[in-house]
Amino acid sequence: MKIEIIDEPIRFHLHGIAGVVENERFGEVGLRLMNEMWQVVKSARIPTTGINHWVYLPHGRMFVGVELRNAQQIPTPNQIEPLEFELQRHMKHVHVGPYQALPQKWKDLKAELADCGEIISSPSLEIYGHHCNEPSKLETTILIGLQTNPT
Repeated sequence: MKIEIIDEPIRFHLHGIAGVVENERFGEVGLRLMNEMWQVVKSARIPTTGINHWVYLPHGRMFVGVELRNAQQIPTPNQIEPLEFELQRHMKHVHVGPYQALPQKWKDLKAELADCGEIISSPSLEIYGHHCNEPSKLETTILIGLQTNPT
């Protein structure tokens, strides 16, 4: 499994919908939030990059959003909220395969990070590539926030 530790900050400016995840039902809650977000975005005709971002926040919260094109020039409906954050340091892994394999992939990645002595911080996220009909070719970029090394 190929992972990359990145020590350069990456910043995200997303717009979407947040929710609470109970009983580790991330997939179910994420799909619901994503469908709600796209319904609002499409009905308001908001131009986006079309790339879904599922952000895993502390305390069982989740945010599903998308980057807007020309975000400063577009009024957004009240149902859509902004989320800006920066990962100072993170692990990057590109998962190729069906979405159903993602829970096991997360377990494997977390175990590998622990074996390397890394400490996971928040947030972490999945960035979904454009959808294709062949599940074995689906690409999901996983970014896991890591604690910064003391200088």
